[in-house]
Amino acid sequence: MAGGHLKGGDDKKNLDWGLTKRLLLRARPQWGQLGLAALLLLLMTLGEQARPLLVKGMLDAAQLGDSLGALRLSGLFTATVAAVFVLQVAQAVQTKRMGQDLMLELRRDLFAKIHAQSLRYFDQNPVGSLMTRVVYDAETLNDFFTNGVSALFNDLLSLLVIATLLLRLDWRLGALALALLPLLLWSTALFRRQARENSRQVRSNNAAMNAFLTENLGGMSTVQAFNRQRRNAEKFDAVNRASRDILLKQVRINAFFMPFVELLAALTVGIIVWVGGQRVFQVGLPLGTVVAALMLVANLYQPLRDLTDKFGIFQSAMASSERIFGLLDREEDVEDPASPLALGPVHGDLEFRHVTFRYEPGRDVLHDVSFRVEAGGRLAVVGPTGSGKTSLVNVLLRFYPLRGGEVLLDGVDLSRVRREEFRRHLALVPQDPFLFSGPLLENLRLSDAAVPLDRVQWACRQVGADAFIQRLPGGYHATLAEGGNNLSTGQKQLLSFARALVFDPQLLILDEATASVDTATEGDIQKALEVLLKGRSSITIAHRLSTVIHSDRILVLKEGKLVEQGDHAQLMAQNGLYRGLIELQFKD
Repeated sequence: MAGGHLKGGDDKKNLDWGLTKRLLLRARPQWGQLGLAALLLLLMTLGEQARPLLVKGMLDAAQLGDSLGALRLSGLFTATVAAVFVLQVAQAVQTKRMGQDLMLELRRDLFAKIHAQSLRYFDQNPVGSLMTRVVYDAETLNDFFTNGVSALFNDLLSLLVIATLLLRLDWRLGALALALLPLLLWSTALFRRQARENSRQVRSNNAAMNAFLTENLGGMSTVQAFNRQRRNAEKFDAVNRASRDILLKQVRINAFFMPFVELLAALTVGIIVWVGGQRVFQVGLPLGTVVAALMLVANLYQPLRDLTDKFGIFQSAMASSERIFGLLDREEDVEDPASPLALGPVHGDLEFRHVTFRYEPGRDVLHDVSFRVEAGGRLAVVGPTGSGKTSLVNVLLRFYPLRGGEVLLDGVDLSRVRREEFRRHLALVPQDPFLFSGPLLENLRLSDAAVPLDRVQWACRQVGADAFIQRLPGGYHATLAEGGNNLSTGQKQLLSFARALVFDPQLLILDEATASVDTATEGDIQKALEVLLKGRSSITIAHRLSTVIHSDRILVLKEGKLVEQGDHAQLMAQNGLYRGLIELQFKD
C-alpha cells in the first residue's frame, strides 16, 4: 500500500509532524479562511491580555487618588471586554465554517476513492470500518482544525504574550511565574506518548464495533432463525468491554494529568502572592503590579490547561489521519489506462481470450478460458457450484484485476478503455437485485434526471412491472424501504429488468436472475426476459437449466475450466457433464 509510512505503531515526533504537515497541506483551499481566523485570534488574544494591564492602571490611579484616570481606564476595560466578545463570536463562526468546508471536500474525496476500488478491497474491508473512515474519522479531522489548530495557535500566542508581559511588568515575579514551566513541559511530553497510543486503540476498537454491528444488523433474519442472539450478544459484550477498558485507561491518564496542572498553577499563585506581598511592603512595589501578575498567571495556566485538553484531539486526529491517508494513498487494483481508447458504436460482439483469474494468490478460479458471443447472440453459462460462472461476470465488468488474457468488446481490449465508458453499454441483472431506499422512480433511472418519465414507464410496461407499480401508494413516486424490503422478490426482479431496459444496453448479463423466484413468478420473469433480450447480446448464468435450453450456445464450466460448449442438442449428444446436470435436475 502506498503511504505505508503512515501506518500505526510508531509514536516518533517526526511522524506527528509529517502527519500534521500533510493535514495542513490538505487544507490548502481553506488557508484564506484559516488566515482570517488567525487574525481574529491575534486581536482577541491581545484584547484578553490587555485586561490585567488595565486593572493595574485602575488600581495605580486609585492608589494615587486619580479618580478621573481610574474612570477612563474602567471605561476602556469595558470596551475591551465587549470587543473581545465580538471577536470570539466572529472567530468561532469563521473557524467552524472552515472546518465544515474541509470536511465536505474530504468526505467527497473519500467517497470517490471508495467507489474507485475493486471488489477485492470490499472483500477485505468491512463496511463498518469504511463507515468509520468517512463519517467519524473525517469528523475528527474537522475537530482537529476547528478546535485543535486554532486553539493551539491561540494558546501558544497567549503564552508568548503573557510571558512577555510578566517579564516586563516585574522581571523577578515573571521569572518565578515561569519557573515551573519546564516541569510541566516534561509531564506533557509523557502524557502525549500515552495519549497517542490510547487514541489509536480507541479508533481501532470503534471500527471493530461498527463492523460487528453492521454485519449483525444486516443478517438479523439469520441470527434469529438460528437462535444466535445469545452467542452474538456474548461476542458484542467482548467488543463492548474492550471499548470500555480503553476509554477508562484514557480517563485515568487525564485524571492524573489535569490535577497535576492545577497543582502547578496553585503553587505558582502561592509563590507570586508570597514574594509579591513581601516586595509591596519592603520595596514599595505597586499593589496593581502584584494583582496584574496574579491575573496574568491565571491566564498563563489557562492555555496550558487547554493544551492538555486538546491533546486528545491531536492524538485522535493523528490516528484518524493515518486511516484516511491509508485509504487515499491506496493504489487501485484495477485502474483506468493513462491513455484510454475510445469505443466506437458498440454492437455487442464479446470475446474472452485465454482468460486466467484468481481472487487470492495461489489459487486460480478461471483457467485459460476462451469463447465468443457474437453481436445479438445468446450465450448461457452453466456448471456446478464453484465452477467459476460468476467469476466470468466479475472479470467482464472489471470488478477484479485479470491475471492473464484479454476481454474484448467489438475487438477492443477492455483493459485499454475507461471502465465508466464501457460499462455504459452493459447491464447486470443479479440474483438479488439491489434497490436503494427512496423514490421508486429514482431507482429505475438511477437518479439520472436526463431519463424522462415516459421512458421509464415504457420500460416497465415492456417487462410487466407497470401493473404492480400502479397499485403502489404513489405509483412511480412510491417510497421504497431499505433494500426494497416492502416489495416481493419477483417485483424487485422485474424492477431490475426495467432498470436495465431503461438504459438500453448492448450487452446484457443475467447472473442467476430467476434463482430466487418461485415457479409461478418465473413465468412472468421469462416473459420479461424475452422482451429484455430481444436484439441484444446476452450472457445468462443459471442453475435452472430450463432457462438456458434455447440459448444459441451454452458453456459448461467445471473447476474454472471450460469443459464443454455447444447448443442444447449438441451438448446432450456429447453425453458429458451438461447431460448429467440436465438429467439430475429433471429426473422427476
